[in-house]
Order: sequence, then structure tokens, then C-alpha cells
Amino acid sequence: MVAWIQDEAGGSALEALLLKADAGKLQLFMSWYNVAETFYTVAKRKSFTIAEEFLMRLPSLPIHLALPDEEEIMAAARVKASHAVALGDAFAIALAQSEGASVITGDQEIRRCKLVPVDWVGPEVRK
Repeated sequence: MVAWIQDEAGGSALEALLLKADAGKLQLFMSWYNVAETFYTVAKRKSFTIAEEFLMRLPSLPIHLALPDEEEIMAAARVKASHAVALGDAFAIALAQSEGASVITGDQEIRRCKLVPVDWVGPEVRK
């Protein structure tokens, strides 16, 4: 999401997925925890104005926003406790698990833990 807002690498892949979701071809989900993470990242890297614009635009995007309840928070905590991922990544993984979905990411930590399918939007790493 940050790459899309900041027009960085990976942003065009998310744009294509947003268009598919808008056409009803797929469903996108995002935890409010990850919304907060996106907001503060954009505010710190760019500006509060751009972060606030993201929040204002969010309701118009074809994304189902999920407010985690106690069970979902603890599912994320269990992911975090058992895998080397950031807490925000754990929320994304837990949401994907509960929805039977993949995670759209350019984050190697999510890809390495192999808990959910990943729609990769980051740079390919040569081996």
C-alpha cells in the first residue's frame, strides 16, 4: 500500500489488483492495524498531508477493512510469537489465514515464513 501511495516499485502491481477488485474479479482485505501502519509510514516518509489524503481516499477503494477483535489480535500474536515477522506482518498474515486469502507484499519476511500464499510485488531476489 505504501508503494502505491508513494508511486514506488510495486505500486503498479497493487494498482492492477485494485482495478480487478473494483471490477468484482477479486476481493481485497486490509486490517485496520495495517491501515495505521501505512498512515504513520507515509506521514514519516512523506507528510501528514499525504497520509491524511490516504485516509480520506480509503473508503472509496475496493478494500474490505477489518477491525481485529480479540480472537484476531491473538491470532496475530501467535504468528508473531512463532515466526520472525513484524507485528504488522503478523496482522496481515492472520487476516489472510482467516479469509483464506493471500498477502500482497514486497516483504521478504512474509514470503519466507510460508504461512500463507503470497502475491509478490517486490523485486525478485537473485539466488
